[in-house]
Amino acid sequence: MISFQVTSSDVEIIVTFLISFLEGGLLGLERYKVRLEHAEKEKMGEEIPGVRTYGLMSLLGTSIGLFLSGKIDVSFLSKVFISFFAVIYVLVLLANYIRLRMFTLGITGLTSYFVFVLTFIVGFLTGYGFYVISMSLTFLVAGILAIKKALTASIERLSYEDISAGLELGFVFFILGPLAFGTNYSIIGLSVKGLYVFFALVLAISYISYMAYKIVGAKSLPIVSFLGGLMNSEATLMNLLKMNIPIKMLSLVIAADNSAMVIRIATIVLISAYAFLGHAEYFQFAKIFSIGILLTLATIYVISYIVSVRFENGKEGGNAITISSPLNIKLALVGVSLYMAILLIVRFVASPGGIYAVFVTSFVGGLVNALATVLSLLSLGGMITLRVISVGSMLAISAALANKVIYAFISTRNKEDVIVTALCSIPPAILLAVYSFIVLVYG
Repeated sequence: MISFQVTSSDVEIIVTFLISFLEGGLLGLERYKVRLEHAEKEKMGEEIPGVRTYGLMSLLGTSIGLFLSGKIDVSFLSKVFISFFAVIYVLVLLANYIRLRMFTLGITGLTSYFVFVLTFIVGFLTGYGFYVISMSLTFLVAGILAIKKALTASIERLSYEDISAGLELGFVFFILGPLAFGTNYSIIGLSVKGLYVFFALVLAISYISYMAYKIVGAKSLPIVSFLGGLMNSEATLMNLLKMNIPIKMLSLVIAADNSAMVIRIATIVLISAYAFLGHAEYFQFAKIFSIGILLTLATIYVISYIVSVRFENGKEGGNAITISSPLNIKLALVGVSLYMAILLIVRFVASPGGIYAVFVTSFVGGLVNALATVLSLLSLGGMITLRVISVGSMLAISAALANKVIYAFISTRNKEDVIVTALCSIPPAILLAVYSFIVLVYG
């Protein structure tokens, strides 16, 4: 007797078919849009697969997945028979599609064939119950197809040197990186890991800056500077100063770099401080610290604007920007040398003995790594007062701003660039130092 009772299993299968058709239809829609753009070339356009064909191909894959997963209960021989002929049918369709495009229409390219097969695989995954994976694959493939033009245009702008530099950077990260992190060696008491990280960051930011400028243009530099400042502001500054950036833009680039550094340190410190300080102490520290950070950020951008106006007739923009190489290894080695020198100075200066020694150590430590210096101060919560921690933390950030002049001096011999770096970095550093002194005396 025939029964039309609908079970939950039937509803699940129907929903699965709907999801499958939408996934295939999405991929087919992208292919259909491509077909419209080549309508004159593809005179037999109606025979080219589109939304319906890709949607049905996905449904075919879903049906096989449902059979093999056991959601549709049939005998073992039926599963083998249906699966075998479905795969043969897909291969025949693919062969006919290749014949039509390559030999009848004279269209080259392999993308459509890959998408055709992937649509079947997406449908199969959906039928087998891997909904998240199938939908992720669908949107990943659709996204890759959507950015194909932009990606192709970007790649066409790259030279062999650009690609080769990317491979060299990969060697630094994936060959030298594991070697550096797999050892506990040190140079003059300095960790090889720390030196490697600085060296790798300088090279990475050098390559990112180069590629962003080459692909997007000068408008990318402030963004690159800010993102680079979130990783390592010194390495970012060193690379950008090598590009002969016009003064008006340089002031904005330095401001973006400095503000990103301050935001990065402040955010991590405010989050981490809660683990070191008591509830009441934390809010007192956060209040004092946040006021100093906000004043510093405001000063950074006010000074940047003043400098850009003051030097408006400095280096001209446009074609003045130059980048000699995607990877500046010499600059990275110079930066590591300076980094080692400052680390050694910190070792000699840092010593116990009163709050003033803490302040000196905080400032000198900030020249190397302000974040590590501040976290070290916070870890001493029971040994020194909250006011000393607050002042020391702000002095470390002040030093991190002031040290930009040192890195600028070794990065470029253009006096105007060094002056602009000093004008954009020293005033906010002084302001934060003065604020920390006020906190020490009157806080």
